[in-house]
Amino acid sequence: MHELYAQGWFAHFVLPMGLCALVTWISLVYRFAEKGRLLGTTRSMALCGTIMACTCAAALITITLLLPHAADVPPAVAAAAAGGALAPRVRQQQNQQSTPPFVAVITLGIAVLLGHLERRLVHDMYCHCERMVRDFQDIAQLRMFAFDARAHLYGCALQAKDKAAIDGLYEDVVALLDEATKVEAEVEANRRQRELQDFPKELHSRTKEEAEDCRQALAKAKEACVQMLKFGYKHGKRSGDRDLMRIRQTAMAVEPLAEAPAPHL
Repeated sequence: MHELYAQGWFAHFVLPMGLCALVTWISLVYRFAEKGRLLGTTRSMALCGTIMACTCAAALITITLLLPHAADVPPAVAAAAAGGALAPRVRQQQNQQSTPPFVAVITLGIAVLLGHLERRLVHDMYCHCERMVRDFQDIAQLRMFAFDARAHLYGCALQAKDKAAIDGLYEDVVALLDEATKVEAEVEANRRQRELQDFPKELHSRTKEEAEDCRQALAKAKEACVQMLKFGYKHGKRSGDRDLMRIRQTAMAVEPLAEAPAPHL
């Protein structure tokens, strides 16, 4: 290993770039902790790879152009410092100082890519959680899924504050499911009332306004369920997705509840 390090190409290029890539990845993980999954989708992985490549390129330029004037700084240290600059704490310290124009130009593209990556992580998280509840059209099925998903997330939570947060999110889901159930009951009662009063046959089914009220009420409950799933997405592991998919399939396999008979007036 000592002989390999003695080689100029390894000490000045290979080792610094390897350290820069490693430190950059650690900085990205630290920077976007609990904000999403860096390897969640192909696009997020591509952005991560691009950021790491740009950081290594900036480090290589720095080593090539600047270090000849600062021989006391090892190339590997300079490259690692370039990767560590992506960490939030280091970035805040740098912002407090006067940034040289040369460094500002190099890091401008990286800053833009970091913004794109953050928006991509938020988008990927929402799309993933929204797909979980998209196909639910029955309130009872969604209620069953929310209850079992809450139990799964609750079992994965390690801290009391996380369990309290899950309980709060689940309470929001239950409240909106109850509201959706109330809207469904009122719409169904009005529809059956029209049947009993011999309204025209075309009025025996739900009106467009009633169908839209039911759709919106269910959509609000779905959105609340998405917020609960997002908590699990940010704090849980990817292996937990398989359990949630199994819970989803079980809930959707349940036959919708039969409509209750109309009350006698």
